Amino acid sequence: MLSEKVECRAMLIHHHKETKRLDITSHAVIPLDGGKNFTLGAGRAFSSLDKEVLIDLLREEEPNCEFIPPNLLVKGRNRLVWYTAPQVIEVPFNNELIKAPIPGLVYIAGNGSFRCFSYKGKARPTAETELYYAPFGNTYANGSFCSGNVKLPREVLIENIPVWQRFVLESTNTHGGGVIPLTKIKDFSELVQFYRTLASKNARKFPDQRLKAALANHDHLTLKAAIGGEA
Repeated sequence: MLSEKVECRAMLIHHHKETKRLDITSHAVIPLDGGKNFTLGAGRAFSSLDKEVLIDLLREEEPNCEFIPPNLLVKGRNRLVWYTAPQVIEVPFNNELIKAPIPGLVYIAGNGSFRCFSYKGKARPTAETELYYAPFGNTYANGSFCSGNVKLPREVLIENIPVWQRFVLESTNTHGGGVIPLTKIKDFSELVQFYRTLASKNARKFPDQRLKAALANHDHLTLKAAIGGEA
């Protein structure tokens, strides 16, 4: 309620009918005639900080401090990107767990989607890191997976990272997806055999040369492009 005892600010939303550009200005609300009337002061452009404060107010939340995991690459209000280094795991297939190496993986959660790609080497991924398909079943060309009846988190929170990660690493590979994720194989059965062969050799390192490049507009997809939505 407007009152001389209450400090108020007003927002004006400016929408250009032709260009569709949307701008917001913030104005002080100035009392007149002892608080009987009010007018708007000079406006200033709405800043990024103003937007953050407004969103926190709408959420009725105090901004919380949180620890950043060392494998986190990008953190935004609507996006998280992190990675796991190459490792040896039990890869689950139908009625079979195959202990074998897998490559490093990059996970991208946000805007209502979850995607995962692989990368070569052991180094921490950068914006220019080239991405490859995750070498699993149930995989599609845009990096997403067939999730079946699994309900993945929709809120983009650091605390949800283990849930997304377990989905990739612990879900049973039941069938092929929309893409064959490795070179020199033709179907899902050959993917299973590929991991059986690694296990029989007691391999400790994934053969990166077998990874298949992820593409965006016929170009090799980079992490920067994937985050920008080109996948």
